[in-house]
Amino acid sequence: MRRLCFIVVTLLFAAIDLHAQGIIVRPDFQPADLELRQHRVNADIQEQVAVVTVEHEFYNPSATTVEGTFLFPLPQNAQVSRFSMNVDGKEMVGELLTADDARRIYEDIVRKSLDPALLEMADYRTFRARIFPIPPKATRHLTLRYDATLPIEGKTVMFQYPMQGALSYRGAGAPIRPMPAPQPPERDQAREPERTRSQQSAIQVQINTATAVKNIYSPSHRVEVKQENDRRATVAFEANHAIDGRDFLLYYSLDPNEIGATLLSHRPYTDKSGYFMLLISPQVNPDATPAQGKDLVLVLDTSGSMAGEKIQQAKAALRYCLQRLGNRDRFGLVTFSSEARKFRHELATLDARDEALYHVDRLEATGGTNINEALLAAVDLLRNSQNGQSMIIFLTDGLPSTGIQDEGEIRRNLQNANRNGTRIFSFGVGFDVNTRLLDGLAKTSNAFSDYISPQENIEEKVSTFYEKVRYPVMSNLEYSFRGVETYALSPNHLPDLFKGGQIILAGRYRDGGRATLVLRGQAGNERQGDARREFHYDFTFPRQERERDFVARLWATRRVGDLLDEIRLQGENAELKNEVIALAKEFGLVTPYTSYLVREEERLTFHELRLQQPDDRLMTMSRAGNGGRRESTQPAAAPAAMDAMNQASGAGAVQMSKSIRAMKSAEVAAEAEAKSAGLVSIKGSTLRQQTDGTWMDIDYKTEVATIKLAFASEAYFTFLRVFPEAREFCKLGSKVIFKFRGKFVQIGDSGEKKITESRWREIFR
Repeated sequence: MRRLCFIVVTLLFAAIDLHAQGIIVRPDFQPADLELRQHRVNADIQEQVAVVTVEHEFYNPSATTVEGTFLFPLPQNAQVSRFSMNVDGKEMVGELLTADDARRIYEDIVRKSLDPALLEMADYRTFRARIFPIPPKATRHLTLRYDATLPIEGKTVMFQYPMQGALSYRGAGAPIRPMPAPQPPERDQAREPERTRSQQSAIQVQINTATAVKNIYSPSHRVEVKQENDRRATVAFEANHAIDGRDFLLYYSLDPNEIGATLLSHRPYTDKSGYFMLLISPQVNPDATPAQGKDLVLVLDTSGSMAGEKIQQAKAALRYCLQRLGNRDRFGLVTFSSEARKFRHELATLDARDEALYHVDRLEATGGTNINEALLAAVDLLRNSQNGQSMIIFLTDGLPSTGIQDEGEIRRNLQNANRNGTRIFSFGVGFDVNTRLLDGLAKTSNAFSDYISPQENIEEKVSTFYEKVRYPVMSNLEYSFRGVETYALSPNHLPDLFKGGQIILAGRYRDGGRATLVLRGQAGNERQGDARREFHYDFTFPRQERERDFVARLWATRRVGDLLDEIRLQGENAELKNEVIALAKEFGLVTPYTSYLVREEERLTFHELRLQQPDDRLMTMSRAGNGGRRESTQPAAAPAAMDAMNQASGAGAVQMSKSIRAMKSAEVAAEAEAKSAGLVSIKGSTLRQQTDGTWMDIDYKTEVATIKLAFASEAYFTFLRVFPEAREFCKLGSKVIFKFRGKFVQIGDSGEKKITESRWREIFR
């Protein structure tokens, strides 16, 4: 089952036999796991006050009655009031435990259940109540409600919902097992029985404020955000499987500005540079007419290889885009096979849309693939575009086969011709495409490329993209920070800002202090002239900030993506390669250069990462097989991944391109994905899971002096009371080897069992 926001403890299980003179309890009876069928959270936020309702549906599959004590951890950073709980509509009486009382209870649970993940809850204030007995084969509904005043820093509000805790046991104090997360197809067969996958989890947060809401962001979960207007938004997360124990975190800014900017930072050490991420989003006004039109040219490959279902789907995609043009938009249409053909020799207005739709209906697939001529024709149509928002949507399923075919020459030709800075959004259909060409064209034009696999629908992929760029707000964005030095920024150039969109910039900063962000961009409804806008924002870059470590990991994920992209397009050099390896080791990231970090029986190929739906993990890694080899201790790139890095076309090249783009544009750091690969990064250290389940620091050597500590012993809990920051390491499991304050500590079955607080302080003086 799963880790969640509660613990059922002090359980009383009894299989009862009736005899002439009384009741006999069979002490050796082991009941089945109590099942959590549903877990739903609804938070209604008015200004800074959240009314939170949590609903659970339990099912007792065993043949005996279950009852116990319910523990609910309260959010750490919020002022909680009006807490209530009922079971099947009956009000429950409970008590609010102090942090010390809760810590003692959690430590006792860890001793009995041997699950150190619960240690993270030791600092939480906790609500405790006795739950009614659950009869055999019966279902119970438990509902909790509480109010929380949310913390605000500057203009940024944080909502936190504790996800730690556990349910599922095999007797009082037995180990707690989370339900497995979804696996790649080849691993599905080994998963738990179907009943363990029927669990539904959902979180919905409704935000209502008097001040405009902007930059809604969750660093912990991939959420869907629907913003009705500037003052009302709904954030949703839903999964049909167990999710890990990370708290659900949500940030949003109260910002009346036309363009909102939010700064989140992390700097644990004052003698090292800090990390920051900047969120930029426009105001939301669904009734407003877009101030800025766009010039759009659709370029479609109609070569012979597009025949059949592909050409029909591609034509549907073109029709979708044409039918959704705005009143201020102009458009062009270029089709190509052995040669390029323009619908018209100049950009057309909406008056010509019906004619263009008729033209699309008559398209047929035949001939070769002249990419160079087609793209030059598209750029030529936009030669007089001066509205600052011109774009090309380019679809092809093949390699250049007619005309100029050298990818370098094609890229140079386009770069020389594209004087207006037109964005070239490229879509490769299938695997027989030149990914280096498409990726390079997108990168030099500050756009992006994407790929449509054979099982995907072209119309669905293109229409989803088009809705994101349908209404431009600001283009040609530039920025600068005054007062603080920033570097290693990702992306290097800000993309255009669209209605309903959000830009994330991640980077490093030196020192700290007050700074002013100057943001410039082109907006307005004039096609002639330069309608430039400028915005100023005042921020404070902290000299020390221990919270929000997700900022550092997100930066590292994006930075590695940028470096890999540079290596793939421009060629490898030692400086780029070494930085990839260093960041991968520090943050536990899987790359083509650091596959050696992963234990051999879980060896993964980087290029087999694939994008998932929004409610799934950002990237899913699949096995490459161990080939009977033992794990390597020397840096060595995975052969399959490195082959894909060096290939321009084929399935491996396409998957590599998609994987790198996923890292470059990551909105949530790939923490869960790395852990599923047997890696985890904590406080600048990377630990790898060994074959026996031990989590070991990758720099650990057996000959190094090590402090050995018996798991769940008195010395173990004393250590964590003196150094609570070590819980991050210890919660990994009952077998961990980690570096703490310059010394290696080994948690295991044997080791020291009694060490006083004063002695611990001496050891780590």
